[in-house]
Amino acid sequence: MNSLLFNDSRATGLLNRVREDVSLLRGDMGNLLSHTARQTLPNGARVFADQAKHRIADSGAYAASRLRDFSANPTTRQSAGWIGGALLVGLLAAGAYVFTHNGRHSPMTAASGKCEPDNEATC
Repeated sequence: MNSLLFNDSRATGLLNRVREDVSLLRGDMGNLLSHTARQTLPNGARVFADQAKHRIADSGAYAASRLRDFSANPTTRQSAGWIGGALLVGLLAAGAYVFTHNGRHSPMTAASGKCEPDNEATC
């Protein structure tokens, strides 16, 4: 703005100070954004990654200690053996069923429950 428009010297002085402050603020905002993009965000990501790595290592150590406690207790080991054995027998039975019934269809039709004419020998 032209200072000739204002006859008030105090208003002109304040207007010049505000203009300088806005100019400084624009420069500071540019510096802040630049610094944040170049340093703050990468450093924060690095710290975050380090924390995650340490927490994963800590949880691995915790899991290993729990596994050692589990293997040291004979009662839990025995019950885990029974459960594992039952699962193994179930998987073997399911595999045998799938193997023996693979690709075979029932000669009965789904709608009527009667034998199909071309498969009467297998009914």
